[in-house]
Amino acid sequence: MYSPKRVLGKTSVILLSLAGVCFTHPNANAAGTEENVPAPSQVFTPRTVLAVYADLQGAGQSGIWKAVAEKAGPLAQQFQSLQRDRMASLKTATVVPGINETNVAEIAVAFEGEKVLNNIQSGQFDPDSGFIVVVRLVGTPDVENLIQQVLAAIDKEKPGLRDQIEKSRRRVGSAAVFDIPAGVLGEHNLPFTSSLAIGPGKDGTIIGLGRSDSVAAFLSGRTEGRLRGQVNEALSRRGQIWLYLPVPRDATKSLTGGGAALNANPMLAGLAQSMDKVRDVSLSLKFGASQVDLALDLGCADGAAATQLAQGIQGFLGMIQMGAQNNAASMPPFVGKIRVRAEGAVFRFGTAFTMRDFDLAFQNVGRGVGAAPPRALSQRPKSEAAPPPVAEPAPVEVEFVQFSSGAEESLRSGKMRVQNRSSKPVKELRLTFIYSDQSGRRLGQWTRNHSGLTSDNLIDGEKTEVVDCLAFNVPAFTKKVTVTLHEVTFADGAKWSPRP
Repeated sequence: MYSPKRVLGKTSVILLSLAGVCFTHPNANAAGTEENVPAPSQVFTPRTVLAVYADLQGAGQSGIWKAVAEKAGPLAQQFQSLQRDRMASLKTATVVPGINETNVAEIAVAFEGEKVLNNIQSGQFDPDSGFIVVVRLVGTPDVENLIQQVLAAIDKEKPGLRDQIEKSRRRVGSAAVFDIPAGVLGEHNLPFTSSLAIGPGKDGTIIGLGRSDSVAAFLSGRTEGRLRGQVNEALSRRGQIWLYLPVPRDATKSLTGGGAALNANPMLAGLAQSMDKVRDVSLSLKFGASQVDLALDLGCADGAAATQLAQGIQGFLGMIQMGAQNNAASMPPFVGKIRVRAEGAVFRFGTAFTMRDFDLAFQNVGRGVGAAPPRALSQRPKSEAAPPPVAEPAPVEVEFVQFSSGAEESLRSGKMRVQNRSSKPVKELRLTFIYSDQSGRRLGQWTRNHSGLTSDNLIDGEKTEVVDCLAFNVPAFTKKVTVTLHEVTFADGAKWSPRP
């Protein structure tokens, strides 16, 4: 029996391998005058029944993403060291040298076919179903050089397969398209032909893999880039990462079977009956400077079901809040920010995750890891060709101005005044924030690399500006922040640090 899960697993390995090749060849695209391959977001159509989209590049520029990455660094390192001996099965992702997942900027996945969810559950694709995965990679490599390296990597893994793939090569728009033998994607044949497409996009290299008909429609611009009806309008206003899927009736019938536990609690029984009328699910995440906004919409069969869901969830939240009255500190902040309502036949659930929520999560996952100084991911390894630090008076002066709000969070958005006395733009500063209360009593400190939140350079030459910043691990009752400057990195790669 053919498993769609294996298709997606094999697909991810192929796309990661392609990403690695692209990362190692950042040459300019020779065919600069050609029409670009459409962006991944264009892959969706009103016929799409399951959609996943992620603007990783956009989310990665947010303050909360960077903060979580820094916090998660030590925890990830510890987990990898514990699991290293168990990860041998993932070595297939290193088929192509130079793999680096950080060059994947955007991903879109679309499934078509009314029975596609049943296909995934049963492990067998229907001939009328299909899928397509489209990835955008940062950078504009020489596409032909990229293709040849991919083919060479395939030939190394499966000798003799390269010739078969090369013979199928054709051009659709500005993309090179190849037919993919069934054995590459799974153990059994798919009920339709599959293709791989590689071509230049507006903001990077575009790689598509999926049903040949779907790939051809995407490349030729016949896909609308939108989902059906109100679903598209709702998701288009949402965040950088979102998901849409219909809910099979079989998935909700199990909730209405009751059972002793559900029937004994009228509130839970009512929620189960309402869930039986949910027809589709939309979930989105929006990454901002200091929080992640989550929005969940459940499209229901009628307004009564949406209203019943809202009332049931509100009652359930009330019970949680009452239970936490004696120990409010134990309740994660996101719980207090939950908002639910019914709008017509749609049930809407929203909340926001702050750094405090992630702190609690990291503490629960790995005790002691969250307290360790996190690895600064934004710090780049020194290159042998990089100019050595220049010993001279401080070219930059930094002064903390104020927090942007009075909310006491471990991650707080604030402002600092940066005076650049040099003529060169400054890309990054290494700073220590020392936190004090109103009386001046020292509460703690945090050292990190600080770069611009919205641009490549933090401040231009011979400029004085008040810039936004993020303060990490801020203790409660912090009122004052003293800044110590350790290192300045200029746009040209030169560095300054104080004399020892």
